This record gives sequence, C-alpha cells and structure tokens, in this order.
Amino acid sequence: MSLVLLHKLSLVDLPVALSVGDDVDGLRILKMAGHVKAQIPPPIRTLSGYDQPPAVALEITPLGRRMLERFPMSPGSALAS
Repeated sequence: MSLVLLHKLSLVDLPVALSVGDDVDGLRILKMAGHVKAQIPPPIRTLSGYDQPPAVALEITPLGRRMLERFPMSPGSALAS
C-alpha cells in the first residue's frame, strides 16, 4: 500500500494534503522509512474517538526516488484505483 502511495505522490505536484485515513497512515510509513518529507499532525481526541487532521506530503526524498526506480508499477496495476 505505501509503495502505491509513493507512486501516486510521484505523479502529482507536491506539496499535497492527504485526509483519507489510509493515505495518512501510508504517508506516516513512508516518512518513517525516509522516502518522503511530510508534516503529519497528531490525531485530535473528540467525544466520539479521534479525528486525524490532514497530513501534507512535502517532497519525495532521494531514497524515495530510488525506491520508485527499483520498484516500478506496471500499467494497469493498483495505480488505476
């Protein structure tokens, strides 16, 4: 999932805000791995649980670019979704 997100990020102009839970989680993993630079605010506790403010992908790092080269996505792969 995170590799698919990395490929999706490589196709858009950065910075870009992500607000969907799975995308924020994937961005968090990419940041921890050193593949992207990102700002990810902590979740905010609410009466009904937690709310995740949007995270911002700032740039893909050189390590992230190497991952994109090493693991290219084939046409018709998960990027279409």
